[in-house]
Amino acid sequence: MTEKLIQGDPFPTIELNLTDGSTVTLPDEIPGRYLALMFYRGVW
Repeated sequence: MTEKLIQGDPFPTIELNLTDGSTVTLPDEIPGRYLALMFYRGVW
């Protein structure tokens, strides 16, 4: 993604690989109107 989202923009489609080997596509597989994502990179 090269541009920032601004209020009112639709959430872009993102496919995430989960630790159990499955995938989830956001926001298609999350019911509801609101979505918040938090990424934690950890301490390496």
